[in-house]
Amino acid sequence: MGPRGKWVEVQIRTKRMNEIAEKGLAAHWKYKEGTASENRFDKWFQQIRESLNNEDLDSVNFLQDFKTSFLTEEIYVYTPKGDIKMLPAGSSALDFAFAIHSAIGAKTIGAKVNHKLVPISHKLSSGDQIEIITSNKQTPSEDWLKFVVTAKAKNKVKEALKEEKKKVADEGKYTLQRKLEGMGVTMYQGNIEAIAQFYKLQSNLELFYQIAIKTSTSGN
Repeated sequence: MGPRGKWVEVQIRTKRMNEIAEKGLAAHWKYKEGTASENRFDKWFQQIRESLNNEDLDSVNFLQDFKTSFLTEEIYVYTPKGDIKMLPAGSSALDFAFAIHSAIGAKTIGAKVNHKLVPISHKLSSGDQIEIITSNKQTPSEDWLKFVVTAKAKNKVKEALKEEKKKVADEGKYTLQRKLEGMGVTMYQGNIEAIAQFYKLQSNLELFYQIAIKTSTSGN
């Protein structure tokens, strides 16, 4: 009975019981496999949370990234201060940079592995010590997707590329508006969608983007 004369129900459960109640069969698997799997289990949930934070998540890409970054062997690498980071085998220096912090990854221009200068695509091995080199002028490029393997790195690169595409598309939208006004045509959603469909483009954003890059290359 509580202090105010009301009956209360109390549940007492172990850490294992609590995790199984909260996380279901996945937590049961964790304890069945033993303590050696705990890091993999916690890493799994962390990767899922990071991937689901991406509003434009593609389920097929997510499953592929998850399989690549989790269902593989791990390597253990070190920061210059001696902190350990666990990454999937085949991870690059850029994967390590994003594992440290997203803002660091986005500005990475190179790295020092065991005190030797290497490109950001350099594949890491267990025991490597990595120091990341950054520049405020650096921005992610589509080429980065060819050599990053962790779900976090891939998602952050894709997000950055989409933001950059939106900025370019805004210029294309302004160009289209001027062209239509010059023809005496009002720019509204129906017209834009009709033009996008005519050129077999998947979205208005893609239409604006294509106009912007073609205008910049032609000079018109």
